[in-house]
Amino acid sequence: MSGKRETDLRVAAEERLLSVEVGVEGRWDALALSEILIPYRSFLVQFDRERWVVHARVPGWHGESLDDVLGAIDEWRVDRKLEGVSCRVEGRPHQLGERAAA
Repeated sequence: MSGKRETDLRVAAEERLLSVEVGVEGRWDALALSEILIPYRSFLVQFDRERWVVHARVPGWHGESLDDVLGAIDEWRVDRKLEGVSCRVEGRPHQLGERAAA
């Protein structure tokens, strides 16, 4: 992410809720991620039999940051050895493994 976009996301997160969406193939992976993201007001949407989107909000219930939620998502992805997981922050693609703010 560019420096300006990182700053904009950080400021937006301090002022209001940001949306984070993670595309997941498979119900059990989606449920596992949703459980991890409970502190971020998570919920699931099923698009077809095996395609889910897990939604989260930042800041979390206890002030967890955008970097915190992205770190949790990336850790879940690595632990489950998943490739091709898509992530969007405020509707914009985010490459997992990158920090959102400097």
